[in-house]
Amino acid sequence: MIKYRFGYAKYGEAKYVSHLDLIRLFSRSFKRAHIPLTYSEGFNPHPKLAIGLPLSVGVTSECECMDVEVDRELKKEDIDALNRSLPIGIHINGLCEKIPGTKKLSDIRFAEYRVTVVCDPVDPEKFSEFMSRPSVVVEKKTKRKTEECDILPDIHALSVCGITDDGLMLTMTLSAGPSANLKPDLVLTAMEKYIEGFNPKDYDIHRAKILSDAGLPLL
Repeated sequence: MIKYRFGYAKYGEAKYVSHLDLIRLFSRSFKRAHIPLTYSEGFNPHPKLAIGLPLSVGVTSECECMDVEVDRELKKEDIDALNRSLPIGIHINGLCEKIPGTKKLSDIRFAEYRVTVVCDPVDPEKFSEFMSRPSVVVEKKTKRKTEECDILPDIHALSVCGITDDGLMLTMTLSAGPSANLKPDLVLTAMEKYIEGFNPKDYDIHRAKILSDAGLPLL
């Protein structure tokens, strides 16, 4: 049995594939590529496959991580076969064998996003003022309730990285992982509340990096 960490991208129409459907999709694709997955024991065995940080439906990414246990060493031909078995919009773009000392998926603490916003022109200085506020309180939904939360401590960086013909591009580094997980769309909601003149008409979210507790990529 060998443990591997895969990196993969998710783009185009594949951004609408849900987390649970993605796990089933990968399981079938490994089978079609003749890559023997290791299964758990017990009454209902399942493949030893874990995705690091679930991606919201509608969000694209270039940096997703997945840990998989297989019965044999993998070669380039296996990855080529796996990519051929995956649908358009999902592509394996990295692979390494997990060795002692490799960061765990539970060590994920941050995610960096690029957000393209369609909006009227806004003075970039207003985004710096937003980050200098003492608090940023918005309504946040959980599985059980909706409550007001100060999300500012979970916004580790926010900046304008480009201006487009119909809006702007933002870079956000947010808390992510098992201990805290802030979604970019909630940050946009907060910005609309606190930044005068910021009224997004449409936006696209792309995850560019997943980082460990040490601020390093997992792959």
